[in-house]
Amino acid sequence: MTLQKLSLFQECFGAVEGETERLENAPLSRLNAQSLKYETSVPQLEYMCLMMENMVLTKKLKGNVYAGFQKFSRAKNVLDRFQAMTEFSQVHIFGENDADMDPADGIDYIALPPKAELMREWFLVIDSPMFKSMMVAFDMEGFGQHEVEESRKFKGIKSSSPAVVKQAVSLLAPHVKETTTV
Repeated sequence: MTLQKLSLFQECFGAVEGETERLENAPLSRLNAQSLKYETSVPQLEYMCLMMENMVLTKKLKGNVYAGFQKFSRAKNVLDRFQAMTEFSQVHIFGENDADMDPADGIDYIALPPKAELMREWFLVIDSPMFKSMMVAFDMEGFGQHEVEESRKFKGIKSSSPAVVKQAVSLLAPHVKETTTV
């Protein structure tokens, strides 16, 4: 599938069973669920990603980390965490090329073509022999709709199913640079 047409949300949403839950006031334990479909806003997505990122950092997981921030500029606030992950894993960040990124920081930056489907998706996929997890969220509103961007609404899935993670990796891996795992 071309990078232009690739949508993790469309390809993986149906692979997770269950009803879509609203997570706005969900307890943190619900955000840590192994598998769920959800509608939520930015703070809950940030928490889910932080927990997944912490697994890579604290367990020093070797493997591949694929992240999509819609725009490279949206990765700037957490770039130090992803740079730290490069000590153990190969890190690939997808996004609109709207900011200068350091090509020598150990991260593989994949610029999305104009109007690519992934520009509406926020995702994190961790593929390690010891831990597999992914989340993908479709931005239902887009940027510039709210005075506070954290209020943007997303619909997505989170899954630790090896089959779902494998599906996501099979879609993303063809678009990254050939590198060897650390």
